[in-house]
Amino acid sequence: MPNLKYFRGDNVTINIEVTKDGVPQNITGWKAYLTLKKDPDASDADADLKKDVTEHTDPTNGKTQFLLASTETDLLLGVYHFDIQLKDDTPEIMTILKGLMDFLADITRRTA
Repeated sequence: MPNLKYFRGDNVTINIEVTKDGVPQNITGWKAYLTLKKDPDASDADADLKKDVTEHTDPTNGKTQFLLASTETDLLLGVYHFDIQLKDDTPEIMTILKGLMDFLADITRRTA
């Protein structure tokens, strides 16, 4: 279970490579979901951040990414539970990553 650290207000890129037995999977037409919650039992409607991706960076080689804008991470502070799920065209749902994301307070706030 990974523990990821970022700074509040920074742009964040999370790159994902989907493989099965070490072989990249073609994720063309798949949907990827990233969800962050302070309370892991909260509903998705009450999630602190939700991102969906349908256009992948290199789908035939199983590569996608989540881009979190500084305006989205500016609202985050502290530790959040997260997971990343994929939904294929069958539609099977797979959780491929789960862990904690810690958004640390930044010092400089005058960038706006």
